[in-house]
Amino acid sequence: MRKRWLVATAVAVTALGTTWSTYAKQDEEERYASYIEDTYGEDVEVTLKRDWKMGGYAAEFTLTDPILEGDYWAETYRSDQTIHDNVLEHVWQQEAEDTFKERLEQLDLLTEAETVRASVPTGVDEGVATTVRPTPTSVFDVESKEFLDVSVMFHEDWANTDAQKQRMLDVIRALEDDVYSVHFSFDGTPYEDDDFTERYLNVARDSLPGEPAMHEIQTIEDLNRHDRLYGFDKTTFIHDYHFDGTKYEE
Repeated sequence: MRKRWLVATAVAVTALGTTWSTYAKQDEEERYASYIEDTYGEDVEVTLKRDWKMGGYAAEFTLTDPILEGDYWAETYRSDQTIHDNVLEHVWQQEAEDTFKERLEQLDLLTEAETVRASVPTGVDEGVATTVRPTPTSVFDVESKEFLDVSVMFHEDWANTDAQKQRMLDVIRALEDDVYSVHFSFDGTPYEDDDFTERYLNVARDSLPGEPAMHEIQTIEDLNRHDRLYGFDKTTFIHDYHFDGTKYEE
C-alpha cells in the first residue's frame, strides 16, 4: 500500500510540475510577444528555448519589416528581468556598412566591388548593456567610436607602394571619428583559395602590440616605420611580414 501511495504521489507531483511548466512557458511566450509587438510593431510567433546562461527562456522570432527583416533572439537579464534582443545590432551593422561604403566610394577610396564590413557588440552582456542598448536607433547617435570595428577589403595584392599606403591613410582619416578600429585586407583575388598571399593591417584608437594607433599613423613615413603586416603562413598559420614581403623576426 505504501509503495502505491508513493507512486501515486510521484505521478501527481510530476503532472503538477508539467502543468506549472506549461503555464510558465505560455506566460513567457506572451511576455516576449508583447515586448516585440510594443518595440517593433509586429505580432510574431515566438519560439522559446531554455537559456542556460541567463536563466529561464530565450526567445527566437522573425521580423518581416523590410528594414528589419530577419531572424532574431531575445533574452532576459536576471538582474532586473528586462528583455534585450539583437535587432538593433543588426540594424546598426547594416547602417554602418552602408554609410562607410558610400562615404569611401564618394571619396574615390573604394571601388563598388570592394567591401566594407562592420562589427558591433554581439550577445547579451550586462557589462555593456548601457552602451549597446540605448534608445537611439542609429549607431551614430551613440559613442560608436568606443566599439564599432570596420573591415575594409582592397581587391589588390600588397605591393608596398606609396599609393597603397596613402589609400590606407585616407581611409583612416575618413573613418576615425566614427570607429574604434579599421582592419585592412589586401586580397588580389577575393573569394578564391589564396589565403597565403593575403596581407592585413589593423589600426585602432588604442595602441596594441604589433598594431599602431590611428593617431600614430599620419604619414607614409609613419607607416614605413611601422613596416609590419600579418598574414597566413603554411607553417605557423599566422606570421608577421615586413612591407617588402620578408618575414618579421622578433
